[in-house]
Parts: sequence; C-alpha cells; structure tokens
Amino acid sequence: MTTALKSIKSLAPLLDRILVQRIKAESKTAGGIFLPESSVKELNEAKVLAVGPGGLDKEGKRVTPSVVPGDKVLIPQVRRISRPSINAT
Repeated sequence: MTTALKSIKSLAPLLDRILVQRIKAESKTAGGIFLPESSVKELNEAKVLAVGPGGLDKEGKRVTPSVVPGDKVLIPQVRRISRPSINAT
C-alpha cells in the first residue's frame, strides 16, 4: 500500500460525509486487447474508502449512512468549465 493511500485512509469523514476514490476505466478488454487512451472514457464510479458516523435528524437521532467501506458507488459527473481571466487595466 502506498504512503499516499495510507494517509488518505487515516482521514475520518465527519457526520454524513463519505470519502471515495474514483475507479479507473479498464484499458484492457476481457479478450486481452489493449485500448488506446482516447477510447477509454472516464467512469463515474468510485470505491468507498471511509464513511462518517452519520448525520442527525430533526429529533437529534443519528442516521447512519447506508454504505460501508469497500462498496462501489456512482458519483455525479463533474463538469470542468474554464473561466476567462479578467485583466484589470
């Protein structure tokens, strides 16, 4: 296990937060054919690394998350929009 992964696993999410790691798309097919990087799409699937204890409801009772470390989850697709810089004159 790499040092970076060990340090990430030492993080403890608070309340209803979940720490995930994006799963890389396979670059090799089941038949053994290697795919070029241009044809491999970014997956919106991730593996749960750590789960917080859960949030509180209106009565103050703890609501535990329904996922556990090791589960695979779908994450929202992130759109990266480049913003033009504004040059002050």
